[in-house]
Amino acid sequence: MERNLNPDFTLLSSSSAQNGLAPFDLANWGMENVAYVKSMIGDDGNAYGIFAADGTELAQMDNRDEAIVTIRQNDLEALSVH
Repeated sequence: MERNLNPDFTLLSSSSAQNGLAPFDLANWGMENVAYVKSMIGDDGNAYGIFAADGTELAQMDNRDEAIVTIRQNDLEALSVH
């Protein structure tokens, strides 16, 4: 039994593509609009890496704030990875 508690959202089953969206499409939805910030060890010690949603490293910054500003300046949504 599938209940829809919130009428604004519809649950998609994994066996069919309702409304023309397949589960793979949902997994990739918005991938080009986000970048992730992750702490890492850089060439000069601690750094913060900026990564595309697919895991490709885009840049390294000295601090987290600089990484987030750089992401937003490039019209991307900044997300943190812990």
